[in-house]
Amino acid sequence: MAVSLFLAKLIGVYLLVATADMLLRKEKFEDALTDYASSKGLLLFSGSLSLVFGLAIIFGHPVYKFNWRIVITLIGYLLVIRGIARVAAPIFIQKRIVKWFIQGYWIICGVLLVLGFFLTYHGFIS
Repeated sequence: MAVSLFLAKLIGVYLLVATADMLLRKEKFEDALTDYASSKGLLLFSGSLSLVFGLAIIFGHPVYKFNWRIVITLIGYLLVIRGIARVAAPIFIQKRIVKWFIQGYWIICGVLLVLGFFLTYHGFIS
């Protein structure tokens, strides 16, 4: 349970801060994303980091009971999928990431904000 609380606090607060930054500086964030997507090396590097962090969460937090803690494990699986996609197909991701992000900007912000509040709540209140 201690690992769940730690990860909930860490991921939850990170998501709240990152989402606040995205909401407050939308144009700067889109510019940064465009720069990021233009670098295959950066995509490969971030994909490797995503894969490592995702695997660390999956191996260190293997919770499969249907309660709030499974959300952390699912985030680990999503990070692994994202990491594999960026490492295995950087050109495919490079061509589409900016378009996907700009089209779904408000949905992404909403999901990240709700997820951040959810995890922060459970991390600090539970």
